[in-house]
Amino acid sequence: MKRIVSAALMCLVMVTPVFGQAPAVLERLTVDQAVEAAIAASNDLKSYDDSLISNNESLDSLKEQFQLETDYGKVLSLAVQIMQMETQNTQTNNNANLAVDKLRISVMNLFASIINAQNALTLADQSLSIQKRQLDIAKIKYNLGYISKIDYDTQTNSYNQKLASRETQKIAIDNAFVSLNKLLGYTLTKQYDLVLDLHYTPLGEISIAGAVDTALRSDPSLVNQQGNVEVAQYKIDMYDSEVSTDTEESLDRNLQQAERSLYETQRGIEQKVVNAYNNIKNQEISYDNAILALEALNLQLPLKVKQAELGKITKLELDQLYYQIAQQQETIRSLSVSHAINVTQFNNPGTL
Repeated sequence: MKRIVSAALMCLVMVTPVFGQAPAVLERLTVDQAVEAAIAASNDLKSYDDSLISNNESLDSLKEQFQLETDYGKVLSLAVQIMQMETQNTQTNNNANLAVDKLRISVMNLFASIINAQNALTLADQSLSIQKRQLDIAKIKYNLGYISKIDYDTQTNSYNQKLASRETQKIAIDNAFVSLNKLLGYTLTKQYDLVLDLHYTPLGEISIAGAVDTALRSDPSLVNQQGNVEVAQYKIDMYDSEVSTDTEESLDRNLQQAERSLYETQRGIEQKVVNAYNNIKNQEISYDNAILALEALNLQLPLKVKQAELGKITKLELDQLYYQIAQQQETIRSLSVSHAINVTQFNNPGTL
């Protein structure tokens, strides 16, 4: 099957029209290189670093006061502040780590969208080549009176629309590179030879309940909410009516609010994991169907090649089949990449 697909692609290359000059050789850019640049350029990560530095300075100061303080009320207040600050530091670290993971997903998605658009443009050129040949045939038929002017004008209009659409596709690719460069902190108009080495691997049979449980134990947003509950509970445990500036009722309300937020976060994570799982399974069905569709096209190819050799079908009809094969192959490749990214997110539910 690989030989047949390769032959199809070779034939399509031969019939693809040339629009403009050959593109210049572009610098290769891998996902790891792009992620490294995105991390260096991220204002959010710089802000997290600044917050940690500031928090640690405040925490050191609070701990010094705590060691020296002898007033009971102030000791209680300092203890609460220290726990709040330590919880805040943990949450900042969690958020920073999650931001890095999300940057990788963003880079992979941008790579995928650009490569998809570039391949779509190549397929558009191949389709235009076929349509131009069909239009040339229609022109001859029109001149000989075999088709009406309306039919000929309709085909001409369709071809011109695709030519215009091709230009919008080029602009979309340029805009996608602008988005990528903005994320990386690079010159906005720069373009690259993107390397996205992702392969299709079925998710396999897994326990969705186990996946949800893993997410609930590791998702940074849930860890952060749990920290808020612990702080609220700690304030109640440390409560002393004689020295506390809060009422017991207000502390109870704060705890209940933190617990409600924790519960809503848990429910949200459960929903994200289940939805992600179902989406991946649907993609796997689409992938299997796309493989079957490609096999069906490949089954036709040897016969069509023989028919073209015998003059029973035209070269144009054969090239149309080659185009369909290349189009289906691109569908499979695109599904593979999208599936791999979704599995990566499923295994790191904080990025969902």
